[in-house]
Amino acid sequence: MSHKNRENFEQMTERMNSITLSTGNVNKKYILRDIIFATDRVEADLFASDAEPNTIFKNVCQKLKQMAFEYEADAVINCHFEEKFVDQGDHKYIEIFAYGTVVQFTQTTIG
Repeated sequence: MSHKNRENFEQMTERMNSITLSTGNVNKKYILRDIIFATDRVEADLFASDAEPNTIFKNVCQKLKQMAFEYEADAVINCHFEEKFVDQGDHKYIEIFAYGTVVQFTQTTIG
């Protein structure tokens, strides 16, 4: 990867990481952009003693951020996560359905 491509990748990664995901509203002025949806299927037992819920939900959260990034937005608010547990013999899966509202923060000036 060239130096310029690496810089672009690092900037893109930094920008994606700065996107806020919230299960509620935010106390900032914003404009609504769209509603987005994401899904994921993870082979895991969410309630096993060694389960890491943040790791299990990481990919679907990353998908929400990626979509917000494509909108050049700042946040996905009022996110909802629904999960379905699928037991297929020796394999346990968690199917995750997530959605939220993409918003763009607006700048305000006083005076």
